[in-house]
Amino acid sequence: MSTLWEKLQLFGFNQYEAKAYTALVSLGTSNAYQISKESGIPRARIYDTLETLVKRGLVLLEEAGDGAKCYSPLPVEVFLDQAKRTFEESWSQVGEELRTLEKREPKTDVSLTTVRGEDNVLSFCRIMIRRAKEQVLLSMWEPMYDKLLPELQEKAERGCRVKGILFDVEHPMEGMYKHRTNEYINKMTEERWFVLSVDGKELLYGHSAERKGNAYYTDDPVHIFLLEDYIWHDILVNKLVEAGSQEQLDRWILPEMEHFFGRKMLPESYWKNHEGRKE
Repeated sequence: MSTLWEKLQLFGFNQYEAKAYTALVSLGTSNAYQISKESGIPRARIYDTLETLVKRGLVLLEEAGDGAKCYSPLPVEVFLDQAKRTFEESWSQVGEELRTLEKREPKTDVSLTTVRGEDNVLSFCRIMIRRAKEQVLLSMWEPMYDKLLPELQEKAERGCRVKGILFDVEHPMEGMYKHRTNEYINKMTEERWFVLSVDGKELLYGHSAERKGNAYYTDDPVHIFLLEDYIWHDILVNKLVEAGSQEQLDRWILPEMEHFFGRKMLPESYWKNHEGRKE
């Protein structure tokens, strides 16, 4: 877990400045010796550190007639307000400049970018969903779907088509299909994945976010076509199973799948519980 000093460095402090400011907040008005002792900053560095904070307006200097110097921290609420306004101004300016750069030249090559970490994958999904104009297609497991549900519902309410198939979700939103449970797809399945496609123009797919694996973002038309087609075929198979007998069709589909891929994909319990033979 990050310390307060490490978090303050995100606001432009170096390590000594962060320690000096937090020491002053804790002590109140103090001299350099007291601040050095409280913060652990070497006395050889405390004066230049405090001088920098005074110049930045984060520390107030009071000098007595005898030359003694006392320092006071900028009140916390004032500091937080300034930090927030500075961040918002920088965020706005950086956003405008980056968007200008992005639009400067049309992209000629497709891209494939790796997205790492649960928070980054979820943030990427939310951004993609929010900028969807016509359609969101997805294939997803319950934990990740639940975290993205508010954005999906809001987009659907605004008239955007939200379609796809969900795993281990009891009550899917309108337009979504619930994947059947069988010997291959069940709550104990180790491999969990997701696909999110927006407007047929951009795609994110990979390990389900809670699995903390990698996901991949691309605008490659081939990737998009193949994985959107995968979602549709998964829905189609589920519809066919619903129209017939799930058990009967699974007893045919699942062995055929294992035979086609040429590797073990079904648990031994399947063969023990059914009369079907391995090919």
